[in-house]
Amino acid sequence: MKPIFAQRQQAFEEQAAFFQQKYNQWAMVRAVFFVSYATLLYWIYAWGNPWATVMLILGGIAVFLWMITKHLQLKQQKQRNTILAQLNWDEQQRLEGIFTRPETGENFLQNAHFYAADLDLFGKQSLFRLLNRTHTYQGAAILADWLQAPAQATTIVNRQAAITEMKNYLDWRQLLEATAIEIPSVAEPTDTLLAWATQPSLALLSKKWLLQARFLPWVSIPVVLASIVGLLPMAVIVVVMAFHGWLLKQISGIISSYLLQTDQVVGALQAYNVLCKTIEQQHFQSPYLQKLQATIAPASTHIAALEQLLARINNRQNPIFQLSVGLLTLWDLQYILKLEQWRQQHAQALPLWLETLGTFEALNSLTGHAFAQPNTIFPSISSEAFVVEAKALGHPLIKAHKRIHNDVTLKGLGNTIVITGSNMSGKSTFQRTVATNVVLALMGSVVHAQSFICSPMQVFTSMRTQDSLAEDTSSFYAELKRLAQLIRWLEDTQQPLPTLYFLDEILKGTNSKDRHDGAKALLLQLHTCYASGFISTHDVALGEEFEQSDFVENYSFSSEVTPTGLLFDYTLRKGICQSFNASALMQQIGIRMEKI
Repeated sequence: MKPIFAQRQQAFEEQAAFFQQKYNQWAMVRAVFFVSYATLLYWIYAWGNPWATVMLILGGIAVFLWMITKHLQLKQQKQRNTILAQLNWDEQQRLEGIFTRPETGENFLQNAHFYAADLDLFGKQSLFRLLNRTHTYQGAAILADWLQAPAQATTIVNRQAAITEMKNYLDWRQLLEATAIEIPSVAEPTDTLLAWATQPSLALLSKKWLLQARFLPWVSIPVVLASIVGLLPMAVIVVVMAFHGWLLKQISGIISSYLLQTDQVVGALQAYNVLCKTIEQQHFQSPYLQKLQATIAPASTHIAALEQLLARINNRQNPIFQLSVGLLTLWDLQYILKLEQWRQQHAQALPLWLETLGTFEALNSLTGHAFAQPNTIFPSISSEAFVVEAKALGHPLIKAHKRIHNDVTLKGLGNTIVITGSNMSGKSTFQRTVATNVVLALMGSVVHAQSFICSPMQVFTSMRTQDSLAEDTSSFYAELKRLAQLIRWLEDTQQPLPTLYFLDEILKGTNSKDRHDGAKALLLQLHTCYASGFISTHDVALGEEFEQSDFVENYSFSSEVTPTGLLFDYTLRKGICQSFNASALMQQIGIRMEKI
């Protein structure tokens, strides 16, 4: 895929250079026009024809405004192509495992999550950064939610169908991204906007006298004009303005609150409007995408109206405007009433519009990943009670030329695969490979395998438990707390899905006898639960003790000691590990392993 993105990057860079050249040329044209126009205006004025001068001024202003608009369009086209070139460069970097965007998704991490920390969902080298092609806050939040919770089978199938179709719309998908990037404020949370939209109606505006006051300018403006031309005393203007000022003071606090709640997203509304239009104009075949599109279809018109209302009410912040227009027309009152009318009509729909927009961005993220990784596949979602079966399974965050693939099968509830193996042989990476691909499968994404089947299930991991000085917790006790969390979850009879657990180096922080006895007891307890999973351990005796059981399967990773050092093939094998390398590793760092 890298040549495709490189070719697109070059094409967009050439277009950006073309529009930059046009922009520079147009700047010269504007300068020449201005000088010529000013000279002609001076001659006409000197000629002494006032009507020709007025007509020339009006015509010149119209032409100059048109030229400014044209100039801004060229600037926008240059900026758009520059962004598109950057997007294709970013895709090339992503293929190399280099993430250029700063967002890590850590702000969306849920406390004590079942698997997020162990599987690198968020962080500098994370699944979020691999997938993320969102730019609105809603889009990033929805993508993070999908990573942290399994979807229902029908939802997964719908997302797969949507991704399959959207893979064909590369230009449209990158246009959606570029549109969002053009206005950075779309990345800001919209909590204040949604709080404003859903707050109760303002009691002050229910007062009839205030509602009737909005018609007052129809009387006040003619009275002021009459005073100016001498039909009424000039003192009338002072009385009118003072009364208008008193009226506006009644709602000044409300206006300030409005501006405080919406000021951060005024710019973002413009992007939301354009993004919604971009989605509305695309023709979709998938019923799921059509349904989402229908949800967002009226949004652009209404969001544009809200953007315009907020922009106009913000004119009050200009003192000259406020004194010359705002006070006489009761500008604040007029537009706060219009905003209230907008809220009453669309407040309930606004959160849905933003969520749908975010859903399209999250789907675009999964689609972008699927498009950039053509060797991936969509998993089959099984209706069996519990199954995970994969061939040539690889970890998505490991570079392709270093990625080792393994097969795995785990069927039925109450079963455990016990993995033994030497140090650094691949036990932990293998568990993360299985768990990460299950997470991808259950969010609707492609997986890195030749074939993959799984049931809907809840993933739970205990892999990176650490001590904490702040909490006065040892690493062993931290692991016990994690296992207690798993047990409480499994004992909850309301759990909707079976659990797939991954327990790495189980009970590693205690002596060998307690470790063996504790692991054995846990295995027996897990056998009775609505769950199945994987346990890795150095305790070979644990695997041997359950060798004849019908609910435990033994697998292993091993290493080979060669004259040049240790050799790892990271290949999963059936059976208990027969070779260990701790002594060889200690010898490599300088510990003399002499016989005592």
